[in-house]
Amino acid sequence: MSIKDRLAKKTEGLLVPGKTDSGTGASPLRTGPGQMLMVNSLMKESNEKLAVLEARLKEFEGVLPVKLLDADKIIPSKWANRDVRSYDLVGFKALKLEIAEAGGNVQPIKVRPVKGQVEQYEVVFGHRRHRACQELGLPVLALVEEVSDQDLFKEMDRENRTRADLSPWEQGVMYRRALNEQLFSSQDQLAKEVGVDPGNLSKALRLADLPEAVVRAFPSPLDLQYRWAKTLNDALQSDPEGVLARAKELAENREMAQAPKEVFELLCGQVGNGPNVEEVVVDGKLVARISNAGGRITVQFSKGVLKGDMPEALRAYIRTMFSS
Repeated sequence: MSIKDRLAKKTEGLLVPGKTDSGTGASPLRTGPGQMLMVNSLMKESNEKLAVLEARLKEFEGVLPVKLLDADKIIPSKWANRDVRSYDLVGFKALKLEIAEAGGNVQPIKVRPVKGQVEQYEVVFGHRRHRACQELGLPVLALVEEVSDQDLFKEMDRENRTRADLSPWEQGVMYRRALNEQLFSSQDQLAKEVGVDPGNLSKALRLADLPEAVVRAFPSPLDLQYRWAKTLNDALQSDPEGVLARAKELAENREMAQAPKEVFELLCGQVGNGPNVEEVVVDGKLVARISNAGGRITVQFSKGVLKGDMPEALRAYIRTMFSS
């Protein structure tokens, strides 16, 4: 078969504008040169379309795949240290409502595949969005990427600090865990790698290293502030027994101090000499403690001493004391 015949076969049915035998419309390609011109025209048009598609494809280079994943197939990161009480705060409830109204998380979280597990993922960042979707029974919109432990930690920390997501204490515990597990060789390397101020890192670690008794003295560890770290540690160095005794009293009697700052001041002995506690003993048995902390007086009865009608009698007596 000649070249002309092969071209004719490949371009069979192709029409070009021009005169037909009737004088108008389109005419079949009859000559080899005409067929070649038509093929060149089609190739040029195809190349132009290909160039446009390649240009559009470049816009998506480096973009991670976004998937809708089953929330129950995603686990929190082992480096995360969000206190469970943070999910009771107004901010999380507002986020959950926003996701419910949208029918899912509009802003994707990021996850990595769990090694050795099929269709199982670990959160890189977006723990609150994952938790909200899980509680709502919704799938989670997520970016999926393989990342190392160190890169996961850095991305999570960057995301948390950008959103002011973690409290200073939570941040400190997260940093302490990374150092204890030798994810970073030193505080200096950690500060450099995650891009955090070394001073704030040191304060966060001091908060994380506070004795559990001191942390429990606060209504929530989320109340601890960077600026209190040095003062609390100095107080523990100079008077450990006094600070721990005051911490125990504050944890047992929340009425002694309501605001976190009051707790901090009492722990550090900045309000007088700390709470003045008087024990009430009847027939050799401790029945109550009366505490005076900066003018706030509280009475704490021992467990089981108020029986029968005694609570109501006590309320009536208090009303009588303050009635005009």
